Amino acid sequence: MFGRRSATEPPEEDPAVVEIEAILERAAIRSPSGDWRGRALHVVSICACVTIEASPGWTLFDTPDGVGWLRWPDGLPDPDFVQVPLHAGGHAAPADVLAWLKGESADPWGAVGSGFGDTAAIINLQRRFAGA
Repeated sequence: MFGRRSATEPPEEDPAVVEIEAILERAAIRSPSGDWRGRALHVVSICACVTIEASPGWTLFDTPDGVGWLRWPDGLPDPDFVQVPLHAGGHAAPADVLAWLKGESADPWGAVGSGFGDTAAIINLQRRFAGA
């Protein structure tokens, strides 16, 4: 009543999620990765938990053929990418992920998130996904 959620309703999704996934999907359609198993070159795993709204996590990757992405928890768990040559990951606000995908930020972690891993994975995947 009066627009308030009950304690049992999940929080609303962060408004940046829809735009993030539209960018990811356009890039994957434009340049599909094909089968990623044993072929992924770079992986960036993003836990978009730095928000009060609900937000999924994402695994972004590329292969010699193109790019792909998976949404957590429905997508691929991190252990499946352990053998990838270059990997980065961390925690981010969805708005910072969106800025990174648009080429407005050097990484998806922003001022309040935290990341680790290979910078080359972050740079390469941003180039491949940006502009979609």
